[in-house]
Amino acid sequence: MLDFRCISPEDRDAIHQYFYTAVGHGCEYSFVNTFCWAKQYVAFFGETPLFLCRYGKWTSYLFPKCENLKETIDVLIADAKERGIRFRLFGATPAEAEALEALYPNRFTVRAMRDSYDYVYDIERLCGLRGRKLQAKRNHCNHFEQTYPDYRVLPLTKELLARCIEFAEQWYEEHTESHPYTDTTEEAAAIQKTFRYFDEMHMEGIALETQDGLVAFAMGNRIREDTFDVNFEKAIAEINGAYPMVNREFARLIHSRYPEVKYLNREDDMGMEGLRRAKESYYPDMLLEKVVMEERR
Repeated sequence: MLDFRCISPEDRDAIHQYFYTAVGHGCEYSFVNTFCWAKQYVAFFGETPLFLCRYGKWTSYLFPKCENLKETIDVLIADAKERGIRFRLFGATPAEAEALEALYPNRFTVRAMRDSYDYVYDIERLCGLRGRKLQAKRNHCNHFEQTYPDYRVLPLTKELLARCIEFAEQWYEEHTESHPYTDTTEEAAAIQKTFRYFDEMHMEGIALETQDGLVAFAMGNRIREDTFDVNFEKAIAEINGAYPMVNREFARLIHSRYPEVKYLNREDDMGMEGLRRAKESYYPDMLLEKVVMEERR
């Protein structure tokens, strides 16, 4: 049985370097998301970190990114057998599923994880909100700028994080009251952990402030040479333009800091209808497909 253990901030460099070359993979291949979301564990098979993840009653291994794929999968299958759990892999691309099928004919079922598809956007397009399709977003930003001409875009510093923590707590409290059937428990726990280890995880972010106080914040981290991941974005929905503004301004900040970054990964919609509509309204340049593979019973 593999020696899986809790992931710690000290694992950041080793895991980040492993994920940084995972071109074509989604936001699961990110130290921030393995460390902050749900119950996830790491074990090392040689130089390769392997991940066991538990979301509620759902247990799975992250599809390994390695050259010795069959040897690694055999080790994971043996680990699942010793633990008495069904062998399951998530995060794989359709091409990786085909490759695994060639190695293990008819051994796995494959199904699309539509709720986990990542929405990936050209960063320059989000900076300028160019084109007819994004006219409505430009209009919302213009309305916000006219309504709050003295608004400020602030980089997330240690001092400002305390205000963002209070903002997030209030956001989740109000969201729970208005959406009692939407469970945000795991997300709220993940965002609090991200705040706590903000510097250790090399997070970056902004807050949007008017004369009335904070109205939005966004934060994320660079996960590939050409891709920056937006982990969290919260705004006061009742303020016209708050969400489009923080989206646009964060894209501009990242583009100015890292001109070589081409894409913003705004992660998945978790199957939430409202979030799906919001992310589709920006017309993603890529919808990153993922599948889950399960060993046949």
